[in-house]
Amino acid sequence: MKRNNHRAQKKGRERPLTSGRKPKRKSTGRIEKPRSPRYSTLIASEKFEYGRAVDLLYDLRHGEGTYTKLLRKHHLTTRKAHRYLGRNLLGGMRGKRVRASKTDNLVREVWFPRPTGDVRELVRGSAAATKLSNFFQDRAELLGDDLSIQDFEYKWRGVRIGGREVFADGDAIFRMEDAGVLKMDNLYASVGYAE
Repeated sequence: MKRNNHRAQKKGRERPLTSGRKPKRKSTGRIEKPRSPRYSTLIASEKFEYGRAVDLLYDLRHGEGTYTKLLRKHHLTTRKAHRYLGRNLLGGMRGKRVRASKTDNLVREVWFPRPTGDVRELVRGSAAATKLSNFFQDRAELLGDDLSIQDFEYKWRGVRIGGREVFADGDAIFRMEDAGVLKMDNLYASVGYAE
């Protein structure tokens, strides 16, 4: 009789399976890196630092130097670089060198080709920035008579980058250059940095 009572008490203490609690997951030992802050929430000075951090990421990705050398070049601390770049900086733990992710989804303020000239706009991601850079290289070749209008328009008419169509009317581009409305000395448009 006592044994049965003991079993009943023990059963009463067991948690029901449908208690609504999720079972705890075992830790994988991975440290989750914080996401970089939203560009729209940054104040002007932070946007300036953010741009320098994206420059650092670009240089790191293209082997322009060691991480510490690039921090000095772009006037950043490790803390600031990690704040703005977050998960796009890999390594740095247990003696592993810091390296850049192959691509990123960071926002960049760039010159964008429009029918009225080059205007400042935001694009997201390194793939979009690279594609836009390729457009401007081809446009420079067009203006330098190294690329024909037909070849330029064939390649770029109707092409969209970041959901927006680039302006690729060759004749109009020559008129815009004569009028001095093309701003493209540097892809990046934000004040004081070449993001």
